[in-house]
Amino acid sequence: MWEDMETDPAFLERDACRKAGKPVEIAHTKRLILRETVLGDVPELYRIGKEPGMETYLKPMQPTLEEETEFMEAYIRFAYSFYDFGLWTILEQKTGRVVGRAGLFPSEILNDAVEMGYMIASECQRQGYARESAEAVLWYAFKVLELPEVHLLADMQNEASLRTARALGPAGSAMIRQEGRELVHFLFPCAMSRVP
Repeated sequence: MWEDMETDPAFLERDACRKAGKPVEIAHTKRLILRETVLGDVPELYRIGKEPGMETYLKPMQPTLEEETEFMEAYIRFAYSFYDFGLWTILEQKTGRVVGRAGLFPSEILNDAVEMGYMIASECQRQGYARESAEAVLWYAFKVLELPEVHLLADMQNEASLRTARALGPAGSAMIRQEGRELVHFLFPCAMSRVP
């Protein structure tokens, strides 16, 4: 029975990397590299996530760096191999520095949906990094994972995220109310994929 199933060689390569403890590189864009997070990224991601205003729109980091590191150790070990996607570290190609995080995750609000999210360090904002990384995430979702669609939920008050989402050219958007927050639900179908 199992012999008849086709195995995706690219998936096997990603799986082998993970089993060897190496982060999978997701995409290279003009200026950025997206790859699976390693524990060495966590202190900088934690700093970025704790910047003023970040936790207003994003799922909060753990209370301490130690707790975040422990959480991310389990996330790295299990989430990437289970889903074959997750939230990834964004690095500048020139410097190798961590500038944020972007990726895919199962929606906690929408039924049977995969959401996209992004977070860029405040000192790196307004340079197009969010859009560049989001385009790479969509490319990976559609070309590698062959997802039929990707969703993005942005808080009505988060003007930067709304601008980025609209610049990606969604197929449509609608308002959602969730726990007292007004969110804009953007839909990106597979036909819209771009190559980073």
